[in-house]
Amino acid sequence: MPQTQQEHPIPAAGTYSPAYGSALEPVAATPVDEVAQVVLNARQAQGAWAALPLKERVAAVKAFARRVLERHEEIVAIISSETGKSATEVLVNEVSGINEYAAIAAKEAAEALKPTRVAMSMVAYPGKRAVVEMVPRGVVGIIAPWNYPLSIFFKPLFPALLSGNAVVLKPSEYTPRTGAWLAEQCAATLPAGLVQVVQGAGEVGAALLESGIDAVVFTGSVATGKKIAARAGELLIACSIELGGKDAAIVLQDCNMERTVVGIGQWAFHNCGQNCAAIERVYVEDAIADEFVARLGRLADKLRVAPEAEFCELGPLQNHLQRDIVEAHVKDALAKGATLVAGGERAQSGLGYRPTVLDHCTHAMEVVTEETFGPVIAVVRVKDADEAVRLANDAKYGLNGSVWTRNLRRGEQLARRLEVGIALVNNHAITGALANVPWTGVKDTGTGIAASRFSYPTYVRPRTIFVDRNTKADPWWFPANADLHELGKTLIAFSLGNLGAAFKLAKIASRRVKAIEVLARNNEA
Repeated sequence: MPQTQQEHPIPAAGTYSPAYGSALEPVAATPVDEVAQVVLNARQAQGAWAALPLKERVAAVKAFARRVLERHEEIVAIISSETGKSATEVLVNEVSGINEYAAIAAKEAAEALKPTRVAMSMVAYPGKRAVVEMVPRGVVGIIAPWNYPLSIFFKPLFPALLSGNAVVLKPSEYTPRTGAWLAEQCAATLPAGLVQVVQGAGEVGAALLESGIDAVVFTGSVATGKKIAARAGELLIACSIELGGKDAAIVLQDCNMERTVVGIGQWAFHNCGQNCAAIERVYVEDAIADEFVARLGRLADKLRVAPEAEFCELGPLQNHLQRDIVEAHVKDALAKGATLVAGGERAQSGLGYRPTVLDHCTHAMEVVTEETFGPVIAVVRVKDADEAVRLANDAKYGLNGSVWTRNLRRGEQLARRLEVGIALVNNHAITGALANVPWTGVKDTGTGIAASRFSYPTYVRPRTIFVDRNTKADPWWFPANADLHELGKTLIAFSLGNLGAAFKLAKIASRRVKAIEVLARNNEA
């Protein structure tokens, strides 16, 4: 049976190791009344940065990514101490891909920031040209979570910087040392003051929002995200929010059983399930449910929780509150008729929790309807794929959804029916590592777009540059007369395909220009 005891009092955020419970040296919070000055410092560095050619900004961002890799042992140790993840997990899932991510992000920036020439009719707009440019917004505030303190920071950092913005980072109060270290690496590779960091809990994030920033990127809870989005709307600043998830996987009876079990276990228990894209719900067809659940339970029993061995598949839960939620969801499910197949109890050390599989779950249970954010899989048995899709869509969230089947064509058709931002066949959440694919969702997952050229409206605004080479007035200017009325009718005829109207337009335009010149001369002092 799951354990639900609570050993409070709870130590302050960021002052203990989730894996061992041992103390960590506290990191001082930024005084709320100093946050505005930090933003001002960033703004003072932004103008010169934005004036640099894109290729120079790309070189600087790549130098930052390279520096992180060259000092990877430092950041791996810091993240491991703050989150309890094993060094291997941090190395593979947070650090190793940053260089490639920066390179692809640079290519996406080149496309997103490319000026666009405006097509205009030479008949209606003769002698004119226009171009739409992408202009940096100014200072971008990034409020980052604790579950991926490095990778969730650099995903908005790269497009923000490549666009020509300055950045102020507020790391989670649970991972302040990671944020401080990242700011040091930015200072070593980027212009002085361009990337700043403020430390603290919610009150510091609120102060950052009110400090005059031009855009905010937030990853975190639905409740906080909605407040930030509402306030950003009042402040009329750009806002990108990525909130909760309750990802579902649909397992069909023709799936590759061995690969499917391991794949679903990976994407459910990865990062101890503390991932908005973790598989928390599995809808499996009745015909294979017994075998699937048995195999999944055996897999869960084999997984190790840090620090039980040198190489562990799972780290601990980040904090006591998260463990309380996990235990409450498991307890509620068992009270309502779910079967405990594996796990359901705390690990031996720190805030670890055993990988848990619950069978015979229903939508009456919190573990199926509410975000758990822990290493728990709720298995729901269904009669067929249509029922699976219907139940998968019966959720408040919509980030990833996956279908596991040997029939790829059918799998793709079913995936398109899922109400999610990312639909996959025979994999899950893997696109989060790709800098050229939008990471986005629907419903309470939020409106934000991370990664790819599609994310750039958060970081830039369009500015149109219009140049008129004409030395004479446009024929539709004042004064109003019969020729102006005829000009309008002739333009309509031309738009409807009357090519002969083009000759008539030229004659009317000539008369109109002369009338405007008379008005201008008569207006002279």
